[in-house]
Amino acid sequence: MGGNLVADGNTQTKKDSNESKAQQESKDQSDETILQLRSQLKELDKARRENERKAAEYFDKLQRLQADMENLQKITKRQIETITNQASRDLALKLLPILDALRQAGDFAREYRSVSPDEIGVGLDMLYRQLLDVLKAVGVQEIAAVGQPLDPERHEVVNSVERDAPENTVVEEVRKGYQLNGKVLRTALVVVAKPKSPLNEAKESAGGPP
Repeated sequence: MGGNLVADGNTQTKKDSNESKAQQESKDQSDETILQLRSQLKELDKARRENERKAAEYFDKLQRLQADMENLQKITKRQIETITNQASRDLALKLLPILDALRQAGDFAREYRSVSPDEIGVGLDMLYRQLLDVLKAVGVQEIAAVGQPLDPERHEVVNSVERDAPENTVVEEVRKGYQLNGKVLRTALVVVAKPKSPLNEAKESAGGPP
């Protein structure tokens, strides 16, 4: 009986010892887990602060870049305005002598009515060529028309007539067209050739009037 009690006591002691050991191991594992979590939290907090620092740095750079772009746009706009104004001034200065010549020609024609139409025509032709030279200097050129194949981008057809020329060949220029540095400023108004009608061809073959 006494031996059984001792054995039971020993068994209970071992059981208590095992439970205590298990509890200690569980506590140790919990402490280790907590330490790991704390370490991870520190790393996450460190990464968060680093990301915030980088974000603030990027935002500052972005603000500076935006300010630089705005300044560049303002400078570019001022430069374009300066160049445009200077170009307009230069062109105006080149046109003023022609304006003066036209005014003088008008005064002369009114004062000396005996001037022949041919002389007036010669003077106007000189002024026209002078003006054309000024425009050429800034890149303006006439668009070739008569004798050229129809080019819808440069020629605007206002009529078509029967002529001894390939179909859609420009045979008459109603209004000159101009281009600036190769780009159309104003299309030329033109008349183009069209095939002759069978009736007119027959009349011409017979020697009669068209």
